[in-house]
Amino acid sequence: MSITKQRILYVVTDYLSTLAAVLVFTAFRFHLVGELAHTYESISAFYKSEGVILTMVFFPLFMLALYCLSGYYISVIDKSRMKEFIDTAVCVLIGAVSFFMIVLINDAFPERLYNYELILVLAVVMFVFIYGARVSVTTISKRLLRTEAGIRKIVVISADEKCHESKALDSLLEGEGMRPVAWVNISKSQDINSENELRKLMDSMKVDGFLLNIPADERYMCFRILDILFPYELPIYITPYDYELVMSKVRYDNVLSEPLIDISRSDFPDHVLAMKRFSDILVSFIGLAVLTPVIFALGVAVKMQSPGPVIYSQERIGYHKRPFNIYKLRSMYDGAEADSPLLSGKDDSRVTPIGKFMRKYRLDELPNLWNVLCGDMSIVGPRPERKYFIDRILQSAPYYSLLHQVRPGLTSWGMVKYGYASSVDEMIERLRYDILYIQNLTPSLDFKIIFYTFRTLVRGEGI
Repeated sequence: MSITKQRILYVVTDYLSTLAAVLVFTAFRFHLVGELAHTYESISAFYKSEGVILTMVFFPLFMLALYCLSGYYISVIDKSRMKEFIDTAVCVLIGAVSFFMIVLINDAFPERLYNYELILVLAVVMFVFIYGARVSVTTISKRLLRTEAGIRKIVVISADEKCHESKALDSLLEGEGMRPVAWVNISKSQDINSENELRKLMDSMKVDGFLLNIPADERYMCFRILDILFPYELPIYITPYDYELVMSKVRYDNVLSEPLIDISRSDFPDHVLAMKRFSDILVSFIGLAVLTPVIFALGVAVKMQSPGPVIYSQERIGYHKRPFNIYKLRSMYDGAEADSPLLSGKDDSRVTPIGKFMRKYRLDELPNLWNVLCGDMSIVGPRPERKYFIDRILQSAPYYSLLHQVRPGLTSWGMVKYGYASSVDEMIERLRYDILYIQNLTPSLDFKIIFYTFRTLVRGEGI
């Protein structure tokens, strides 16, 4: 089953199990609260009441939103049952308390305020239904992964010509429900011209991911291969030992087997990534709603000072090397890069007078909020660059490809600590802060970066 179908299955299961839990709890509530039995002639009449109907409609949707924020739907393949147990318990507890504060505490029966045991009843009923449904889906999915229909087809990329003869590797893949369907050998003497071979494989067969088996002394080779594989937007697996070599750390909690780690995404809890995306949507939406008049006024000034479009669009490389168009208020004269891509400096003659003012306070980047809302960017993340400069950075710093594990950002640790770069060498210097960011991504770190970004803006230290 594909990741998308598996995700949809979990969403539908959660919705139906939550709805069933609310129906059962409503019956408990009718019998536990004596005033309800006196007010409504039957339980059927209670189910038809406006309050119960509204609860049936909106509470399951509220819980789905809570499940999304918990990150439950991000990693849906081969879930950990223990983690699933804890995640479900936390969401159910939050949901039960929210239900009490929004629905039950407003009941028209004063003595209801003392029946706090209903919170426990609701929590238990919800947990039984929701976790029971989830663990059933997870168990069936795990069994399916061990069958022919559920086997994930993997392309193994190795620098060892005899890698396909490794029994240890075969055992590891079999334990993870994977089967190698193609082998790509990349020797030390070869450049990464195997990209064409990979493309042919992708065109000729449907695969579910890649496995890297690279020697410990070939970290840079691993980085170059990652740069090739990211655009396919498929899982890229390596062993924990190799991951420790690449990222200088390893965290996992599977005690029954040596798990394969998907390096195509950052190694952080799903709830952190989900909350980060939620905050991106919220901040960008509010920001656009509040700052649209400012953007409009600056756009008028841009148009009055020089001919050309008000909004400047430029292709950048984002998450998983996916190209997207970034939007900015035009701060340079139209046609400033007619010949070839150029980086901008502090006293760039191509910058218009209003452009200098906007760059000083980074106001030209306000339209980036649209990119954040659309999901191309995040509020905080490595600054996106153009392919022209990325190709040059990779020649000296192949580890730049690790930045494609996360969405690029409107601001970044590199922008706070280093600022704008006017050469490729300076971009490489700034890169170390972006690498540190993806290794230490936390909500508190994002908050600190946003705080220092505001300080930079207030001081007019943009560029």
